[in-house]
Amino acid sequence: MKSLRLSALPGLAMLLVGCSAAGVLNGITPSSSFDRDKNIAYGDKDRQTMDIYRASNAKANAPVIVFVYGGGWTRGEKGMYKFVAEGFTKEGYDVAVPDYRLYPNSVYPDMITDTGKAVNAVADAFPGRSLVLMGHSAGGYNILMTVMAPDLSEVVACDRIAGLVSLAAPTGAYPMTDAPYTTIFPDRFQGQDAPMNRVNSDLPPIMLINGKDDTTVGYGNAVKLSKRLDAAGHKTTLSIYDDMNHIDPVRVLSRHFDGGSTLKADILSFIEGLPAPQCPAE
Repeated sequence: MKSLRLSALPGLAMLLVGCSAAGVLNGITPSSSFDRDKNIAYGDKDRQTMDIYRASNAKANAPVIVFVYGGGWTRGEKGMYKFVAEGFTKEGYDVAVPDYRLYPNSVYPDMITDTGKAVNAVADAFPGRSLVLMGHSAGGYNILMTVMAPDLSEVVACDRIAGLVSLAAPTGAYPMTDAPYTTIFPDRFQGQDAPMNRVNSDLPPIMLINGKDDTTVGYGNAVKLSKRLDAAGHKTTLSIYDDMNHIDPVRVLSRHFDGGSTLKADILSFIEGLPAPQCPAE
């Protein structure tokens, strides 16, 4: 099994969530379950903006979902993911989808500092509400590092973040070998740039999801990180889905595909079972 082929990420993403395919999917996705605020700035640099989808029939005291898309840290745009946001607003959840800086205009750790800024801005926009961070592929890496590397993200996870949902994220289980990723990550996931090497004591519950047929970011990434988290005493939910490739975990979040898998229902069950975040007493 080829466990990590990040060079394939942009091409695979285009199969489902490229501009034309996402435009078609978004075009057949209704907008009745949300009001959308577009292009909200969370910083003063290029691409530091987000869209917020406010559920029309919001669940009382439900956490706000921050969804961070993938694309190999080289491409992607928040407007492509209306279909993901709507998949959760129809369930009563408010959803934020941020952009973040991409290569070649940025490298590690810019994607983490940007995600952290966006998370803090969402927390400010929803006072008193907890957050659930969800990310696919490169975006899954971003959310993992947002809580695991507070020195870079400036996010205090125990304060507002109830949990994480990581979809097919590269975790540092295997080294980076391909361009441009060896430029984006000079340490090639062998140092503090990898979630595997950032496990600490202050982490919320984490759900790690991978498809068993994922040949882009192999499921060993989730399995190995789960073992390390479990060894450190963290609450981890590991879900490996048969017959799912790299794109399937985000595809089935759409209302048009969620009936073919339990993945979305499993995510909702995980979120609904999360305790309120609480920092340890000093």
